Amino acid sequence: MKNYVLRYGLIAGVVNIGLGLFNWFTVAQIYGPTLSQTLGYLSIAVGLLCVPLGIRYFRDQINGGLVSFNKSMSVGLGITLIASLITFLYSMLFFVFAGDSFDEWNKRGLSTAELEELEIQIAQTPDFVFTAWFQGFILFLSVFLIGLIISLISAMILKRASVSK
Repeated sequence: MKNYVLRYGLIAGVVNIGLGLFNWFTVAQIYGPTLSQTLGYLSIAVGLLCVPLGIRYFRDQINGGLVSFNKSMSVGLGITLIASLITFLYSMLFFVFAGDSFDEWNKRGLSTAELEELEIQIAQTPDFVFTAWFQGFILFLSVFLIGLIISLISAMILKRASVSK
């Protein structure tokens, strides 16, 4: 694997983890699930800003100012895959160590009727959904799909067939 892909992927993953922990310990505890989930997705997008930065680095520093759409996509998806794997591991560990706290937090502020409805939904949900592996996989997919979109947009914007000076 190329050094620059690994470096930008690691940075994206660390940013995702850092912002996720900041969100959990501050925003989530004060404002609850709705704002926390919104900020969670925004933090993923912020972390994945490493994708266009990595593509631009490849284009300008390694490839002499030239990059095709396909090469941009491969660099972007490489960065996204690394960030997704790191986020997968973080998510699994989070649910192992803070899963019960997360469940209680998710129920906080619900009315009796909402809580009963949630309990019915939980009872009907297969057990594997509540495993750390599955929760990690869901977050992996979320990060990967957002990264795929960012890679597509970045590849279209940053591709250059010739150097213009």
